[in-house]
Amino acid sequence: MKKTIVVTLMFLLVFVSASAYAAEKASLGVGNLAVKLGYIEFTNGDLGDADVDKALYIGLEGYTQLVPQLYLGLEAGYAHPEGEIGPYDTELTYVPVELNAKYALPISPYLVVDLGAGVSYNYSEFKISDGHGSDSTDDWVFGGQFFVDVNYMFEKVFIGFNGKYQITEEFKHDDFELSNWRVGGQIGYMF
Repeated sequence: MKKTIVVTLMFLLVFVSASAYAAEKASLGVGNLAVKLGYIEFTNGDLGDADVDKALYIGLEGYTQLVPQLYLGLEAGYAHPEGEIGPYDTELTYVPVELNAKYALPISPYLVVDLGAGVSYNYSEFKISDGHGSDSTDDWVFGGQFFVDVNYMFEKVFIGFNGKYQITEEFKHDDFELSNWRVGGQIGYMF
């Protein structure tokens, strides 16, 4: 019984030491989570004509380290611009779900720049209504994106700024796409 306890304690000591060393040497930890808040603007002129081309963007992302400085992760977000065209109210619901890879380049012990790209599957619903009823259409479209983040580290917490450009397929039944660019900030935690 004593041997089992000693071996277990030694294993835990080695595991904790290795994890701490890896987290210390990894630019953004061995894994990280972040909340994003920013501005999104759709580049399609038809969405501008419908007054739903700009909005607040909220996102959540999580990454895990594959090899030193290379991370793989998921991001999901939400934007809901509302507008008017004459007597009609318009709204767009946009939910991107992204799979991204990023390379974290340490500039200093406290500053890291991430360069990344990925693929996405994006849900959108466009709705137009007046006092008598409404009509809507929705679709899932594929896309791709590239981005840059600049993060400042405070021990296990980081804050930063980001910019992203995303290209998408055309929306079904209509000839508009959901391509967009985003700028904003994030706050996250490293493991």
